[in-house]
Amino acid sequence: MARKQTKSATIFKEWEDVNQALRRLGEIEILRQELEGQMTLEINAIKDRYGAQFDGLKKEAKELEANIKGFVEERKAEFLKRRSRTLDFGTVAYRMTKRIVIRNTKAVVAAIKALGWTQYLKVKESPDKEALDGLSDQELARIGVTRKIEDKLRIEPNIERLKEAA
Repeated sequence: MARKQTKSATIFKEWEDVNQALRRLGEIEILRQELEGQMTLEINAIKDRYGAQFDGLKKEAKELEANIKGFVEERKAEFLKRRSRTLDFGTVAYRMTKRIVIRNTKAVVAAIKALGWTQYLKVKESPDKEALDGLSDQELARIGVTRKIEDKLRIEPNIERLKEAA
């Protein structure tokens, strides 16, 4: 059964209608750019206004954290049985963490390959679309790929001409 192609309803009757719509699109783009510029200026002004205060608080918090860490490190023996200490305004705690440290990635990869431990390697494979573009449609079909060619409409208002006219 064939599909019916539905036409989209349009309000334009003449090319001049489209021309005026392009003009309006251009005006909208200009206004949008102006608003973005104003937003950026206002955001920067707010950052400037609160920046010093924010930086001061950030610095004070880092100093407090460093002092707390120093104090707790001096008393690490108290955390051998109980790993945390809850105080009125918060908790300090030690937790065991584990991480793998690799100093020379290439050497480790070579050693893993030499031992045949490939299950410990991450390999990311994905189709190379640019290379596949060189294959024929029949070759693409053999691997379950299709080539899609579209005729896409491009709408570009002439911003420079609109700015000149303003």
